[in-house]
Amino acid sequence: MQMASLYIQLQQRDLLQLTPLEETNHHNPSTKSKDANEYTLLITLDHGIRLLTNNISQDLSQGSCILLPTQQSYILKTIKEQAHVARLTFLAFQVDQLTLLPACPPLILGFPYRLSLSNIKLALAGEDWVAPSLLQSNKQNRLQEKKYPPTHHSKLAVTQARLQLILGLMAQLESAPPPVQSDQAVQRTLSYMEQHYYEDLTVEFLAEMAGMVRWQYSKLFKLVTGKKPTDYLTELRVQHAKRLLSSSTETLREISRQVGFKDEYYFSRRFHQLTGHPPREYANILRRSRQRTITDSLGRQISLPDAAARIVATGTNTLGELLAIGIHPVGAGITTMKSQVIYRNKLHHIPDIGLQGAPEQVSLLKPDLILLGNYNEQQLPRLDAIAPTIVYRESTSTFERLRYIAGLFGRSRTAEQWIDRYEDSVRRIRRQLADDYIAGERATVYLVLGKNIYVMGQTGFAATVYESLGFRPTESVNQLIVDGRPWIQIDFNKITQYTGDRNFVMVPQEEMNVHIPSTLQSLVGMLAPSKVHIVEAGWNYDDPLTRERLLTVLPSIFAKDRLALVPANEKK
Repeated sequence: MQMASLYIQLQQRDLLQLTPLEETNHHNPSTKSKDANEYTLLITLDHGIRLLTNNISQDLSQGSCILLPTQQSYILKTIKEQAHVARLTFLAFQVDQLTLLPACPPLILGFPYRLSLSNIKLALAGEDWVAPSLLQSNKQNRLQEKKYPPTHHSKLAVTQARLQLILGLMAQLESAPPPVQSDQAVQRTLSYMEQHYYEDLTVEFLAEMAGMVRWQYSKLFKLVTGKKPTDYLTELRVQHAKRLLSSSTETLREISRQVGFKDEYYFSRRFHQLTGHPPREYANILRRSRQRTITDSLGRQISLPDAAARIVATGTNTLGELLAIGIHPVGAGITTMKSQVIYRNKLHHIPDIGLQGAPEQVSLLKPDLILLGNYNEQQLPRLDAIAPTIVYRESTSTFERLRYIAGLFGRSRTAEQWIDRYEDSVRRIRRQLADDYIAGERATVYLVLGKNIYVMGQTGFAATVYESLGFRPTESVNQLIVDGRPWIQIDFNKITQYTGDRNFVMVPQEEMNVHIPSTLQSLVGMLAPSKVHIVEAGWNYDDPLTRERLLTVLPSIFAKDRLALVPANEKK
């Protein structure tokens, strides 16, 4: 069905006001309706909103638009003092000559389509049921309303037309061309600049790295970043200079050299242009200003350094989250990860500090900040004495963790760019896999380690299965999620309690190069006749690097039958 043949009839619209103290179950206003073609569109007007459907959570950005069938119950939560969601319920029809046939809009149900706030304001401007402070009508519209007071029916017709516009904007995202290879090449040069900003980088060198001529590279670079390559590199160097000015006693000449400027006076001039202050004046302002204080997951007040350059971290996903926003820690808890994660080629020069951060090893690295996703409470006082130490919860979702960590280092924009890119990729891969599975199928993720069998909750590979692909957990798995359990070990006689319509079995790589282990063979036999996919256990992480790379191999996973294995080959 094409969007051009879609006709809608608006049934109801209202504004939901959310507060963190009032976690209300939000059922669709027409849950008693028997119309299979009735849908609700949720539009998030603020950041910090979480949607739960079937106990699977999604962290939504400002401007996220999600279409749900009215039979679907859901919960909306917020971490902000107050957040707003516009809700519109409507009937959908396909126009076939002079006949209206019940239909489903050509959109992915339950998936967040992210529109720009400016487009949403334009589409909903003048709607009096939406708070004026959120969407201001322009002056001309307000004068028109005073001169020609709209009737109830005319208001409904206008809102219906605006709803059709928003659905059309969502459909445009579906038809947007996938990122071209050259766009990906520019992204690679951006990553290179982040890591080698202090080197003598030229536009010619970067263009050659991207496989383009200079004018083509510069044009595409500006489309991707909004800036010229030279301006982007200068701003990047100034950002690192800020960090050094706040924590180093080196001379300006030395600092300018360390961040890639050959001329101290050119450095000072560009620094002044970008910050409004000469370098030394900026440093003095920083020293006079108070340090930022945050509350960590244990309720402790932690004073953050102005610019942390040397960071150590522990946790299953913490390292992947830091790397995703361009931060390379000087040490990390990689004891078990270094041979398992798909980005292990990035770990060669990162010293191991132990799973929970051994104080003796951490102190040798002289860190500015310690970030612990995995910790030993008895060791905290010793780590606190080395550097400010933040404990954070790894049990939250990928987006929430990424936004939290990015906020610590002033890289929230980088995190949002990753989230936008990831959601675009998910939408495309779901369209690509449309013939391979049906959203809403019951699925279970198993992990086989030797003779032991585990069932995953909503962590690791299961996060992609439930959150991104739209599978539903079985009732037994759903109970794990409700109880907040990341996984559970089960006996063979309980396997059938968890079996889904489709089952994903994770197996360590070292067990994939030998004859099929009896435990795996027995498990697959007990899961019959359900669909089974065998996947290498290196994909059983839900950090940004793993989840983004996983999307590229999902077609291979769904194409394999039974005991055909899909390894997590190491990528660049």
